[in-house]
Amino acid sequence: MWYTLNGFMGSANGAGVLPVDPGRLDDFRGYLDQLLAVSSFSSSRRRGQLLRYLVEHALAGQAAEVTEYGIALDVFGKPTSFDPRLEATVRVEMSRLRRALSDHYADAGAADPWHIELPARGYLLVITPNQAFPAAVAEAPAEIGESRAGKRVSRRWLWVAAAAIAAVVVLLARNGGKPQSPIRSIVVLPFQNLTGDVQKDYLADGVTEQLTDALAQNPSLRVVARTSAFQFKGEGVDIRQIGRQLSADGVIEGSLRSTGGRLFLTVQLDRSADGYHIFSRTFEGSSQELGEMESQIAPLVLSALRPRDTLRAHRTPDPQALDYYLRARAARGRAGAREQFERAVPLLEQAIARDPGYAEAYAELSATYAAAAVNIAPEPVAYAEKARAAATRALELDAQCATARAVFGFLKGMIFSQWKESEADLRDALRLQPQAVLFHNWLGLVLMAQGRFPDAIAELRAAENLDPLIAGPGVTTGLALYMARRYDAAIEQYTKVLEFHPDTTIVHAFLGAAWEMKRDYTRAMAEYQLALPSDPTTELRIIHLLAAEGHTAEARRSLRPIEHAEAGGFHAGAYDLAAIHAALGERDAAFSSLERAREQRDLRFLKVDPMLDPIRQDPRYFALLANAGFQEQ
Repeated sequence: MWYTLNGFMGSANGAGVLPVDPGRLDDFRGYLDQLLAVSSFSSSRRRGQLLRYLVEHALAGQAAEVTEYGIALDVFGKPTSFDPRLEATVRVEMSRLRRALSDHYADAGAADPWHIELPARGYLLVITPNQAFPAAVAEAPAEIGESRAGKRVSRRWLWVAAAAIAAVVVLLARNGGKPQSPIRSIVVLPFQNLTGDVQKDYLADGVTEQLTDALAQNPSLRVVARTSAFQFKGEGVDIRQIGRQLSADGVIEGSLRSTGGRLFLTVQLDRSADGYHIFSRTFEGSSQELGEMESQIAPLVLSALRPRDTLRAHRTPDPQALDYYLRARAARGRAGAREQFERAVPLLEQAIARDPGYAEAYAELSATYAAAAVNIAPEPVAYAEKARAAATRALELDAQCATARAVFGFLKGMIFSQWKESEADLRDALRLQPQAVLFHNWLGLVLMAQGRFPDAIAELRAAENLDPLIAGPGVTTGLALYMARRYDAAIEQYTKVLEFHPDTTIVHAFLGAAWEMKRDYTRAMAEYQLALPSDPTTELRIIHLLAAEGHTAEARRSLRPIEHAEAGGFHAGAYDLAAIHAALGERDAAFSSLERAREQRDLRFLKVDPMLDPIRQDPRYFALLANAGFQEQ
């Protein structure tokens, strides 16, 4: 029987009229997935993307809206300045697709259950059922007494079985009969914003992050961190190269576009080694339904990778609350720590006000305050208490909220010196979300502060493995090696980071500290000087170096204006001042500074910092260790 979809009747000559029973749309999409796996289509990503674009528009009743200009922007990523009169990209690719379809059905695809034809003019596909192949299936006798509904179900499963057989045949043909290795690692590339409005970038980025976080719940699947994945945003790098750089077996791509007031969210999963197409789907809805569309993606992607695995279901938030939440997350990495904090907090508070049951918004607010408590807060306890309150509410709403659990663990160690409880909470968070880079990093820092260096380095290496293109995880691993007094290994680690991230000048300060501990003061000073222009706090490291070298008069002269800085001037932290006084042999001043650091909750590295070695045998040091929750071994 012939059906039209969404009332679209096609042109006068019938092009675009789809003979696809609405009850068999899933089967047809399954057939399309298998067709796109054939070498004549999978060998060209453009060709496969173009065919899927045309088909999905036809199924949505929008084939008449397809234009050369729209294809150029939506499929080929051309800028809005694209002029079809001057560039023939779309026409050339349409010709190649037309020829590929014709060649396929004249040869290997002759027995396919459907035939797709692209007429010589226009973009309206003609899809016809293969009367020779599906008829036998369609007319298979039913069991006596079977209802019509039962017939439709059994016939549908026969179609699915036929598609599955075709998939096996295609897979074996393409790979010489050899089984493919499973997908053990994936990366979710930044979804393309094809809405034509750059202000909607945060929506496409938010979909990317949400999908990454959801898949990171699976313990058997390595999921590359978003920060490494976003290094490829807008770069147009071939997925084979991306797979090699990130050691990812699978690559997920997607796009967000808007047509006629509707959103279309497309996701596609390919194997990176050969571009083999595994899964794709387009979701349609209003802007108010974006959260519902997002919630459908991750389970479908995971089922294509791990058919027996499931993901924990999440409550769909209020649409406006979701928008505030995504805007808050987009603020990360686009400004300094203080600016990020000041942008994110009001947005998250608006999300919570709009939807008081939104656990993820509370969790994100708790993480924002926790980072601020350690990095920017003049009164860290006040920020830590706000973080704990938000995390508590998140867990009341969702007892399995991994971020809230991790925030509790991070604060217990870094602010409240409850080291055993801190580790327990962070390990619980990692059981809920095993691929979370931030959780591995936080646990590594907590273990490092306790002097448990092998365990700490293992966690930090795990973070590096999940986020290989970012300097931060590698720097933190180097810090653990430095704290463990493995200075040569730390220097090697920092040098490797600089090799890939030469603009990360702060690494020179860490290198300088390692050379200083090796008593190579010339190299240490050279590295400090390289870091100083972009990091004024390196001035304190230079003063420490002068003291360590024995240039005590010069060190004291440089330190004096810093210790007596007026309001608005450069102020040193009490912990940093303690390290300098220790190098100068001024123990009373060192412990006086450490007492102030204790009040500021800044003794987290007291047990392991090499710069405090000169005062480590003083009885006052052991008292401070106990006060900071440590026991000297």
